[in-house]
Amino acid sequence: MKKVRLLLFVCLSIFYSIASPAAAKPNVGIEIGTFDSIPSEIDGGCCVFYKYQSKERDKGYVMVNDLAETAYMMINRRLEKFALSDMKNDVFLYRNEKYTLKLTIKGKESSGQSESYKVKGALVVEDNNKNKQELAFCGDCGW
Repeated sequence: MKKVRLLLFVCLSIFYSIASPAAAKPNVGIEIGTFDSIPSEIDGGCCVFYKYQSKERDKGYVMVNDLAETAYMMINRRLEKFALSDMKNDVFLYRNEKYTLKLTIKGKESSGQSESYKVKGALVVEDNNKNKQELAFCGDCGW
């Protein structure tokens, strides 16, 4: 009888741990999307970043910034605003309440116009739960 109780207890414990909503971790990740217009808060010079060079023509931005202080990015179908928290050489660290954004410029070249240049690099977005998404980009900066 004790063996039956013990077996029943073990089976119920296993079932509870499998079926418990607290034990189930929600499948929440980071989805980087695109947007097609520069937010009105950015006035003057800016950088615009694309996932693919072909997106330059149809304005599929993955991120825009006002030449450093403020950045915008579409994450999980929501336009997120970031503030610059640190920068060193060509690495810019932005933060908001939900995410940390690391922007690394890996290459710059003049676009032929004196006040603009093309850039390439990588974006890393991390949420408060340590979910990460990395993305290579190309883009343009100018005044």
